Amino acid sequence: MKNKVLLLTILFFLILPFLVKAFSVGEKEEFFVEPSYDYEGRRELDAEIINITGDLVFYVDQGWWEDLSANEKRDLEAATRLLGKEFEEKIFPQISSEFGNPPKHSITGRDVLFVLFHPMENDARGYFRTGDQYSRYHYRRSNERNILYLNANFMEDPNLPGYLAHEYMHLVTFNEKDKSYGETEEVWLDELRAEFIISFLNYNEEYRGSNLHSRARSFLRNPDFSLTEWTEEAADYGAVNLFGHYIADHYGEEILQDSLGSQMTGIPSIDYALDKHDYQKTFAEVFTDWTIAVYLNDCFYGDNYCYKHENLENLKVSPSTFSLSLEKEVFRFEHETKNWAGNWHRFQGEEEGTLYLTFDAEEEFTVPYILCREEKECTVKELEMDEHGRGEVIVENFGSQYASLTAIPSLQEKYEGFNGKEKNFSFSWEARMRKGITEEEIEEAKEKLTKMLERLERLYYLLGGERRKEFNNNLYYGMTDSEEVRRLQKFLKEQGDHIYPEGLVTGNFYELTHNAVIRFQEEHQKDILSPFNLKEGTGYVGEYTRRKLNEMITARK
Repeated sequence: MKNKVLLLTILFFLILPFLVKAFSVGEKEEFFVEPSYDYEGRRELDAEIINITGDLVFYVDQGWWEDLSANEKRDLEAATRLLGKEFEEKIFPQISSEFGNPPKHSITGRDVLFVLFHPMENDARGYFRTGDQYSRYHYRRSNERNILYLNANFMEDPNLPGYLAHEYMHLVTFNEKDKSYGETEEVWLDELRAEFIISFLNYNEEYRGSNLHSRARSFLRNPDFSLTEWTEEAADYGAVNLFGHYIADHYGEEILQDSLGSQMTGIPSIDYALDKHDYQKTFAEVFTDWTIAVYLNDCFYGDNYCYKHENLENLKVSPSTFSLSLEKEVFRFEHETKNWAGNWHRFQGEEEGTLYLTFDAEEEFTVPYILCREEKECTVKELEMDEHGRGEVIVENFGSQYASLTAIPSLQEKYEGFNGKEKNFSFSWEARMRKGITEEEIEEAKEKLTKMLERLERLYYLLGGERRKEFNNNLYYGMTDSEEVRRLQKFLKEQGDHIYPEGLVTGNFYELTHNAVIRFQEEHQKDILSPFNLKEGTGYVGEYTRRKLNEMITARK
């Protein structure tokens, strides 16, 4: 028994110095760092403590520090004192109150936070290493403490408190997800919260030169980056920053807080938080609204189509613009994109005509579009897609009455498992302009054509013409270049304007033909719909619809 007590006493005194270790300015230590960030690609460096404020211990790369003048050192020591004060009085209490706390380190068991400054590549602000949260037994390059890394080149940058808050938010996220639930947050959402926290703490209030200003410029340079793919590009940070501000603008900071506090990660955690607060919106719907908002950014068109943050009121993406003319018969354009990426494509007419615009993709895209007459005269609509991923919109008086059509296709199929590079998917546009004619000319031509067809048909049968072909196949939305669809369109046209007012005979079964079939079915409800107890037409030309069509064809012979 005495031997056990002695052994425990010895062990206690062996570990006691580590548990109560007092740090002092000038003390030196070796640290592991990330070579992908370090300006020399180093994996290890020697660092020296230059300041201690409260529970913050500031280290700086020793070699870099020794090259500074005495005055430069004094200035940087003063900067770290101010940074420590800002952390103790603002960053820590506000984040702790609304988002959560950092973990008590499994090795040190202490609340001390270490900050290591070392010069980094390019414009990197800093980073956080999850490996430091484990012992070297689990991760041999662990620094075994709660530690954040900041770029020494930004030690006197006025945005430095925001950069510290950003990295500190990663530490809080590790505690809330990894330690609490054993789940690792998806990188894009982890970065989104870390970016938003800078505005949450009002560090973006002075917009010019702020982190928000920088991220907005990065986004506008490359707005079509995927929100959920993470490649460490500046545009990645821009996209998550702008989307995070949009969520906070319209649904409150609570969405970001509650998604962090949930066991779920990524998109499902946002859906959980939206549902918790009784918002009748899904992540997908919020994303679609955001893609419209960054183009229009005007509450005139709807509360969801603008930013309310005063520093983002003028933010607008510039779409890829395509000019169409009557001379160019068909314009074709193919584009690649990824899940949760916005694509802004604007079509404008150089002269008056009718626009025929077709979208085609193998996957199921969401395609809102904005049809504009002039400034403040735009309408937001959504392109209806068939089961084959095709959609078509026809706009008369394009180039005169309507100035432009901007479509914003996005793929929204993948909901989780984002961990780096994502797969590319393609879609295509086909656009053509046809010379427009007046409604009076259309009506006059239709009347002449109808009379001529009636005369030709009578003559044809008087001369012993063949029996008019019947409809033997089911016809449905999405069929293209079909001779049987052309015969259907001709028949519907013959029924009059109340059935098929447009009277187009193209062989393509889209919206206009679909609506005409519905009117025909409802006019003959007893024969077509009543056997199925239906009161409204379906637009699908099945057995009973074909039977009625063939019956009417036979009766006219």
